[in-house]
Amino acid sequence: MSIANDIDKLKIKLTDKVRRNGLVENFGQKEVQDLKDNYDYNTLVYGTTEQRKQAQLIDSFDNWCMLLSF
Repeated sequence: MSIANDIDKLKIKLTDKVRRNGLVENFGQKEVQDLKDNYDYNTLVYGTTEQRKQAQLIDSFDNWCMLLSF
């Protein structure tokens, strides 16, 4: 699976969770950390151009979680 596909699935899952339970502090941070662990984020950040783009996808998802509002 690709990072983009995983992020899309997580966005759907988290959006449904918010609709059911509302927003909570640290929303999505467990999922962000899981992505970073699964894809070895530190290697991506300092890797090739393509790897840095993948790290930016994770960063964008992290920002999406922090800025989400309904």
